[in-house]
Amino acid sequence: MNNYKPKVARIISHLAVGGVEKRLLAVLKELKKCFEVEVICINSMGKLARSFEEEGIPVSLIPVRSRLHPYSLWRLANYLRKRKIDIVHTHMYRANISGVLAAKMAGVQVIISNVHNIDKWSNKRQRLTDRIFYCMRDVTVAVSHAVKDNLIRVGKAPADDIVVIYNGIDITEFNIADEDIDKYRNELGISKGEFIVIIIARIVPGKGHKYLLMAVKELEKYNKRIKVLVVGDGFYRRELERKVIDLGLEHVHFLGERTDIARLLKVSNVSVLPSKKEGFSNVILESMATAIPMIASDVGGAREAIEDGLNGFIIGVRDVESLKYVLKLCMYDRAEPSRVGKLAREKVKQSFSIDHMVKATTDLYIELLKTKGMTV
Repeated sequence: MNNYKPKVARIISHLAVGGVEKRLLAVLKELKKCFEVEVICINSMGKLARSFEEEGIPVSLIPVRSRLHPYSLWRLANYLRKRKIDIVHTHMYRANISGVLAAKMAGVQVIISNVHNIDKWSNKRQRLTDRIFYCMRDVTVAVSHAVKDNLIRVGKAPADDIVVIYNGIDITEFNIADEDIDKYRNELGISKGEFIVIIIARIVPGKGHKYLLMAVKELEKYNKRIKVLVVGDGFYRRELERKVIDLGLEHVHFLGERTDIARLLKVSNVSVLPSKKEGFSNVILESMATAIPMIASDVGGAREAIEDGLNGFIIGVRDVESLKYVLKLCMYDRAEPSRVGKLAREKVKQSFSIDHMVKATTDLYIELLKTKGMTV
């Protein structure tokens, strides 16, 4: 690339402590070497905004009252125009509408939208709106082939305008020395010999926490030393806490939102994600990078990372019996978790590194800028 750094604005509703936002931070830390990057929030800043700014990535708040609110769109377009943004890259439904329209109004050269989940539309009107906006985007990025297929089949998106860029992680973040594990377990009140199951997800019904609790209730008949770490928060938390009480579970610990995910995974024996819907979960990759067995429901792009029985386990949606079976296998077969975990980590190194994600994104940006006549 020449000395000019193309200006990239990533537009998102807010920077919560979530998988999409954490992955955005990771990739922008690398992209800023070749591009002038910034983030625009159109709802609120969010808890993770400070982390972006600490990495030298500017974050601005330009509130958009509703997706098609005229004055809000004018303000956002005016900002993009004044900043002379070359690439607008939006995330999730709200920003994928407001951000795209504002970018079009501002005459931004390259417009990209990221889709992170399957069946992302709440109703037919949203599907129709999205269909109208496909023609305003140069490319739609899907985080898995499952998401791409869903966009084509349900969203009626043009297949030629969709590219798949997998989420990527920095595997070195999960290189925690074995001698530190005992120290971390002590800090969390984990006794020697306890079997630790971790679930990292927003606490909403769609993540399937209750199925894990139901499986654990059955497993307690065989092993009273099973403990569940619930990492994350959400509107369903109180209901889930009542579920724990109703089931009579004594060893379920709600840890809230955490930034020490690598450490929490390292002290766990197995990670579970029994979701009803996913696009391509970062938690799957993070768990695999830690070299512990990942048990995930068969949704979205789970099978694009996990080969069932080889480097992880796939279960059916709402399938408590299968979840119970795999958890029991991991509890009592000491060799199986180690074998699965090693293969899982190797899979992430080969196919889902942050380097792969950054290269794919960089190549896409350069290719699209060149089609607009820009020298990069």
